[in-house]
Amino acid sequence: MQENNSGNDRPTVGERITRRLEKGPYQYFWRFGLRRSLDQTIDPPKAKIPLSVRPYEASDEAALFGHLRTGTDADDAREIRYRLDHLAADIPTPYVAVDDSTGMACYIQWLMGSDQNSKIQAKLWGFPRLGKTEALLENAYIPPAYRGQRIMPEAMYLIAEKARHIGATHALTFVTGDNMASLKGCKRAGFDIYMLHERRDYAFGLFGRHSFSVLPDGDPRLALLDG
Repeated sequence: MQENNSGNDRPTVGERITRRLEKGPYQYFWRFGLRRSLDQTIDPPKAKIPLSVRPYEASDEAALFGHLRTGTDADDAREIRYRLDHLAADIPTPYVAVDDSTGMACYIQWLMGSDQNSKIQAKLWGFPRLGKTEALLENAYIPPAYRGQRIMPEAMYLIAEKARHIGATHALTFVTGDNMASLKGCKRAGFDIYMLHERRDYAFGLFGRHSFSVLPDGDPRLALLDG
């Protein structure tokens, strides 16, 4: 994979210090882990625009993240930088969804297999160690110009289909519990709530602990997206 060329977009020392201070002495965070059985047959969701998916190419960076240089809000800039960090970590495979009417990349998401566990665990990305038949779909991002086009469910469905090629029988993804739009988008792509990811940060984020627990049968959270 070619190295991205966004070194000038890195946060300043002052921004990094501010981010540390915002974490405080202790911070708790949780989100749902969702799982899709790749043997499950579902009706493929459809975006409002024609889509196809392929592996990321270095030339896609401008379409996906170019607005970081021309101006975006702080939260969006943080999201972009996180994806650029993941690109720099060279963890296969980032896929993009392409708007077939223009040829432009309009969505990015990584499909990672168990053979990437060492890279996935090398930093505190917040992802579990994958079993041999598990794949992980993470770091989805849609540039502002393409939001509201129902891209996520179809793109996620199509990328999850690629997991069969790396020997996976199940695909996982993680979404914060208050992001109902994304949770429902994952549901349309065939994913159901499966586990809980809890993260605890200490000493202004200098130390962190992640835990992953499968929700037991009968837990009402398992049915949150049903109906």
